Amino acid sequence: MRTILRLTLATLSCLSVLVSPTWGATFRVDPSKSSLVVHIFSDGVAAKLGHDHVVQATTFSGHITYDPADPGASSISVQVHTATLKADDPATRRTFHLRGEPSATDVAEIEKSMKAESQLHVAKFPMIRFSSTTITAETQDRFLVTGQLTIRGVTKAVQFPAKVVMTGKAFRGTATLELAQSAFGYKPYSALLGRSRTRTG
Repeated sequence: MRTILRLTLATLSCLSVLVSPTWGATFRVDPSKSSLVVHIFSDGVAAKLGHDHVVQATTFSGHITYDPADPGASSISVQVHTATLKADDPATRRTFHLRGEPSATDVAEIEKSMKAESQLHVAKFPMIRFSSTTITAETQDRFLVTGQLTIRGVTKAVQFPAKVVMTGKAFRGTATLELAQSAFGYKPYSALLGRSRTRTG
């Protein structure tokens, strides 16, 4: 079982004075042009009875330092406000080509469950944070990112591939990361009246 985090980051502005193929630059993430979505899968018998789900971060921020001449000098940091996580937005479900649509009651139950003390416990842990430790170039536009991910007060080392596109002074990066919720101290939550569960490693 697994939970898949899909991340697309676009930048609002360049915080450095100069951007060129041989100089690094620091960017601020633009939430209005970016997305951070967790894809939650139903499994086993539940796959026939329930829906897959998406949970979207609606309030987040971050900075990216990108140096194409020296990828090892690049870095990324992202912070997500857990209280603003939103489950099963219809437009997001369509983007991920998910069939069916949970009822408003089911969506409310999912959001309440995932923010509760036994899950993300947003009252005590209001932020999810990621900070890179190393970035290694694999090709001109593909990188391997290693860093520290903190969820529910637990920090774990994670690693994932990322693709970067620079168009003029605009930066856009995409990445996919598989998570094991149990690694962060909580079990997958029941959804849709207990008929489906998230996939975790």
